Amino acid sequence: MPEGRTAILFFSHRPAREWHNKRFVEAGYVKNRRVAAAFYEHTRKAVAKSALPVLEAHGPQQRGDTFGARLANAFADAFAAGYDRVIAVGSDCPTLHEVDWAAVEARLADGTPVLGPTANGAGTYLIGLTRAQFDWATFATLPWQSPTLLAALHHHLASDIGTTPALRPPRADVNGHADLVHLVRRAPAPPRGLVDRLRAVLGGISTAGAPTTAPAPPRTALRRRPRAPPALPRSPCA
Repeated sequence: MPEGRTAILFFSHRPAREWHNKRFVEAGYVKNRRVAAAFYEHTRKAVAKSALPVLEAHGPQQRGDTFGARLANAFADAFAAGYDRVIAVGSDCPTLHEVDWAAVEARLADGTPVLGPTANGAGTYLIGLTRAQFDWATFATLPWQSPTLLAALHHHLASDIGTTPALRPPRADVNGHADLVHLVRRAPAPPRGLVDRLRAVLGGISTAGAPTTAPAPPRTALRRRPRAPPALPRSPCA
């Protein structure tokens, strides 16, 4: 039996695979893989600071034909390992280090499921469930990776399971180039280590995306020089 009753499930692809799912930049494999690696390692550090056991499900450890089946199997494996409460996170939330893990664990200990909504209100960056709240068949067939996930998951827990989930503060996630640019340029409270690493990988935010063509310099208007009047024929000498 595990020492702790609550575990964090880090569910993600490794960087070498993640870049296939999320094209952060159009500069090819190397930069995309480095961006994915920066998020992956940032997440590992964030969950390590929680003081909770961390279970990682990557690559061959993920079983199933769909995203929902793979995540459901990862939850089932965690419960089979003896944990009663599982908090699942991915690698695409740059402010995951700000999560109050103790508060999430306390709500789960009270029997309340916990959801962390993404800033756009469509998905989740965190899902916390107890063993009693986990139903494999329904969980696996939710509309994962769609704009209706949060609403469907909330409805499932409130209506089917009978427990309204507690919502954590919304957080932005990074799913592509536009999100990456927003993080590096305008994040209100960016994780400095992550952002500095991303800037080093990208070589400056101006090169973060697809190649751009520099605007042509303005054409200088040609000035017409006034033409001298035609020379008058010289009169023959008298």
